[in-house]
Amino acid sequence: MFTFIALLGAGAPTLIYTLLIWWLDRYEKEPLHLLVAAFLWGSLPAIVLAILFEVILATPFDASPLGPNVAIWGLAPLVEEPIKALALVALFLFARREFDGALDGIVYGALIGFGFSMTENLLFFIAYPDDFGVLFWLRGVVFGLNHAFFTSIVGLTLGAVRYAPQRWLGYVALPLSLLAAIALHSLHNYAVSQEWIGLALSWLVQSAGVLVVLAVAVLTWRHEKRWMVQELGEEIMLGTITPEDYAEAISAPRRTRALLNALLRDGLTHYRQVGRMHHLITELAFCKYQLRVGDRFQEHAERDRLRREIIALRNAEPAEYDAP
Repeated sequence: MFTFIALLGAGAPTLIYTLLIWWLDRYEKEPLHLLVAAFLWGSLPAIVLAILFEVILATPFDASPLGPNVAIWGLAPLVEEPIKALALVALFLFARREFDGALDGIVYGALIGFGFSMTENLLFFIAYPDDFGVLFWLRGVVFGLNHAFFTSIVGLTLGAVRYAPQRWLGYVALPLSLLAAIALHSLHNYAVSQEWIGLALSWLVQSAGVLVVLAVAVLTWRHEKRWMVQELGEEIMLGTITPEDYAEAISAPRRTRALLNALLRDGLTHYRQVGRMHHLITELAFCKYQLRVGDRFQEHAERDRLRREIIALRNAEPAEYDAP
């Protein structure tokens, strides 16, 4: 029975936080398989590797009076943050077309962090069942965004240098962002050992950091909308999209209304078609922007393919879709 409670205590906050992050990515939702891969990396391989390396590296300090403190304050952040960041680097290198900017980095980094914290919290709940209530509120609620925040710093940085013409900038920015994540993680671990004053300080630091990340996300919304307005006007003249397509694509509320209308009026098939249309139009806008700024990972053939798919999808849809 307690195992179920522990699973619920670890999973429920994670589900809520994950849905919030999914909503945060307003225009170009990331592919589901990449989101799942990021979450799974944090929830299983990353935590297993972290425990393994922490046990190995902490062994020389076991005989020292400072051994436990060194492991918690220093080794844990030094091991966990690079391991979590490995998945971000892999996504950045091998799924470059889906890693479009700072917001994508925040989303992927947060999901890795949520997966890691969910499994870590579950292990703590099972190890200390008598303290479940306190641990749930502290680890799951008060500091539930910590791991997501730390890892999103690295993701945000990778996304920010996505279009930088200077390739060396990424080699400098990545280790600096990783050091920042390690430092903030270490500060948190030290602060929570200092009773209530430390807990309050750590919460303030985390909250300020989360607000900064959210501010970056809002600014990124504006940049992405500007890209879409800038790149999609030509597509109306070319006949790739209609004015109604354009109006829906650049407005998150209108997208939502269009999807609900399609679902309630014509069913699941049309709902999927409308969602697919929104996705393709957004991909086209991002692709054109990447080509315009000289992104070496994008190709004109991809732009042409997206145009063809949009036209084919509209021709396959019922006439009601083109209604205002």
